[in-house]
Amino acid sequence: MVDLRIVNACLPEQEGLWEIAITDGIITGIDRTVQGNTILDAQKQLVIPGLVDAHIHLDKVFLLDRTPAVEGTFHEAMRETLKAKQAFTVADIQARARRALWQAISWGITLMRSHVEVDQVIGLTGMEALLPLRQEFAWGITLQLAVFAQEGITNQPHLPKLLREVVALGADVIGSAPYVDPDPEQNVRIVFDIAQEFDCDVDFHLDFLDDDLPLMLPFVIAETQRRGWQGRVCLGHMTKLANLPPEELLELARSMRLAGISLLALPASDLYMMARKDTHRVRRGVAPIHTLATSGATVGVATNNVQNLFTPFGDGDVLKICTLLAQVLHLGTASQQAQCLAMATTEAAAAIGELNHSITPGHLADLVILNAHSVTEAIAAAPLERTVIKRGRIVAQRKCESQFWTSKSV
Repeated sequence: MVDLRIVNACLPEQEGLWEIAITDGIITGIDRTVQGNTILDAQKQLVIPGLVDAHIHLDKVFLLDRTPAVEGTFHEAMRETLKAKQAFTVADIQARARRALWQAISWGITLMRSHVEVDQVIGLTGMEALLPLRQEFAWGITLQLAVFAQEGITNQPHLPKLLREVVALGADVIGSAPYVDPDPEQNVRIVFDIAQEFDCDVDFHLDFLDDDLPLMLPFVIAETQRRGWQGRVCLGHMTKLANLPPEELLELARSMRLAGISLLALPASDLYMMARKDTHRVRRGVAPIHTLATSGATVGVATNNVQNLFTPFGDGDVLKICTLLAQVLHLGTASQQAQCLAMATTEAAAAIGELNHSITPGHLADLVILNAHSVTEAIAAAPLERTVIKRGRIVAQRKCESQFWTSKSV
């Protein structure tokens, strides 16, 4: 018995109208006509896989009211956010994270990875706040939680022990930002040590600052291969790749592919933070993930932060980030726009280890119906009206209403 039959659906890079059969939360058929009695009419609108926000910080969303920007720099963001964390409580983090999760589900984000800060200031508080939300919101979103050492590791003697305690609470992933650590290579080694102990994936913020220090990427590639962690490492930011000549970039892309390392560009944050010292010919500072993709590397796009000192903008809609990415990387053709959409759906999911996230029989029925009739239209304007389906069940619907008062109606 088919639980849901979606009819009159446009599909990415497919001609004509299609029907999708869903049983027990799984896509069971895609054809011009499928069987089933419970019908959802897509009304010739575009049906896409659920959106994926593969890199966000739920514990730091919506902080601008208490930490407004004065300098607008990365160092200010680090300094003032560390101060703000001293007042974080479980209730405070949950209130802000719930707001972000409700918005995310309404946008059609059905899969998310959130980094959760752990240091000697905040301790276990972040994970204690977000762990219950993983189950609370499971009806609408699959939430991965990544333990994250934002303030360094080797400069905090007791942090490795604390990181292990937090992973043991039920985290999915372990990661850090090696570029803020006095010993970045040892930072990376410690994270891999913990990952091997708990058999979990790794997610680094890497090669982000626009300084003259050498890339950490070759070291992470070598360590991934040495540890046998291929296919289990994701990297965020990687803005320094935008400075490389094509031949060097492609060589690194091939090495990443062979090591099974994925990469997520975070353009909303990176455009805001990078190249602030450039007086002319200002660099964009966004990882050239479209070029990396041509070498077979797994790449995606994500929001990173929402309305805090690292990213004072945004509403959590990763489709709008797709529009931004397409503009910044000149992804203007139909095929490039389809690639861009995949970077926020199927490819972003693969980047964080979820390989069954596409409109394919046998995969989960996590879908979004957009008020658009093509991928080009969806990328151009990120339509507000959306119907969100999680595991074959409608969980959210956004409506947009406009009213006009002309001179004749007054």
